[in-house]
Amino acid sequence: PNGALIPDHFDPLMIVDQLRCAGVVEAVRVSRVGYPQRYNHAQFVTRYKNLALKELAKAAKGSRKMKPVDTLVDAIAKKMVEIDPTLAAPIDPKSRSDSKVDLMEVGIQVGKTKVFLRRRAFDILENMRKAYIATATVKIQA
Repeated sequence: PNGALIPDHFDPLMIVDQLRCAGVVEAVRVSRVGYPQRYNHAQFVTRYKNLALKELAKAAKGSRKMKPVDTLVDAIAKKMVEIDPTLAAPIDPKSRSDSKVDLMEVGIQVGKTKVFLRRRAFDILENMRKAYIATATVKIQA
């Protein structure tokens, strides 16, 4: 990557410009911010929908149109805070069903096409998923 097309000669400014145009610099920036796990919306819903089946069904029947991924993330974030209260500010028990959890504090971000998870949020989410699968497996085997 240089203007003179000389082998083994690198122009740092041209390299950075090429990486920026290819979107690599943005991907590295997001990764450095601390969101190592990324799922597109469909993958996230497919992988974690079992953790909030009631909420997804309720949202599908409701009059307010919300994307399934938003409904799922909100429901999962509330459950994560119940499991580990240190993730976010305390939720007022009187308004628990309607209150929103601060997703930044929990470690989840929803973008236009992807869901980003911090390491701690991913670990808790995977533990919730494993527990659900283990419970379902025991029910099937019983």
